Amino acid sequence: MAPTFDVAAEFEAELADAPTDERVYRVALQLYEPTRIADIADRAECTPDTARRHCRRLADIGVLETVSEQPETYRRNESYFEWRKRERLAELSTAELRERLAELTDRDAAFRETYGVSDPEAVDALEHAEYDAVEEVWLDVSEWQTVRRRIERLEAVRQRRANDSASRSEPA
Repeated sequence: MAPTFDVAAEFEAELADAPTDERVYRVALQLYEPTRIADIADRAECTPDTARRHCRRLADIGVLETVSEQPETYRRNESYFEWRKRERLAELSTAELRERLAELTDRDAAFRETYGVSDPEAVDALEHAEYDAVEEVWLDVSEWQTVRRRIERLEAVRQRRANDSASRSEPA
């Protein structure tokens, strides 16, 4: 019999063993909706004052954004995480950047050919699958959207790199 894994239980056990600042940070990473300090403190298993102090620090560095002061409410700052992703991609060599772009644009072209449309938003799942296979089309559409977001990030990094090179080569 294959072993079973309870990812949520493992996460909770690992979280319980972490220092308080780490617990608040891990909870903060999951705050897709505005969340009050009391709820953050409950999830991080700390006092509201401790959660408040760490959330304010995380907001100061851009990880969280303050949604309201009364009651004090926070959520993930998606622009910060987008910036982080682009900064990591900027560490790739030019060859790696081109290779990833080529792979993703090939994948994008394959989706366009498969579904006969130029954009994942234009896919009608019922048009492309029987009722019992609609979920597969939805998964493809989701992957296609991810491919598009990755292409946009890589292209932004490539363009920034090209602009930086052009700026350095211009005479002063």
